[in-house]
Amino acid sequence: MAFTFLEQHWALVMASIIAGAVLLFAGWRAWQDSARGRLRLARRELRARYRAAQRQRKAVQRLSALLEELETKAGSVKPRRLRETAEAVQDAEALLKIAGDQVLIAENHVRKIIVEEFPPNRHERMRSRYLPGETQDGKPFTF
Repeated sequence: MAFTFLEQHWALVMASIIAGAVLLFAGWRAWQDSARGRLRLARRELRARYRAAQRQRKAVQRLSALLEELETKAGSVKPRRLRETAEAVQDAEALLKIAGDQVLIAENHVRKIIVEEFPPNRHERMRSRYLPGETQDGKPFTF
């Protein structure tokens, strides 16, 4: 029975498979473009930026400790190595500043989605949940 049905209605079966795939894709895109989907993507980006900033902070600490160790042994260390380590610390600090700025940008994206896409009575609760480091300084929120 099943084989004869497939043999006679093969086009209908193929069309239903394609239609199912298209409907799944359309549903996934609709969810991704919704307010919750956009917030989820922004939060994922924010977490990635937090992790990158933390890695950079650890790199700065490691290089600073190495520089201090080399400075204590300055009499037995090549001046070139000491200079290169000092430059590496400066570069790492600059990268840490960039990573911090990227965290601020990602936080603003999350904040913007919360303000634009969700009702005002949920803003404070969502900010405290998704932006735990945010402090209330009494200033108005601006982009």
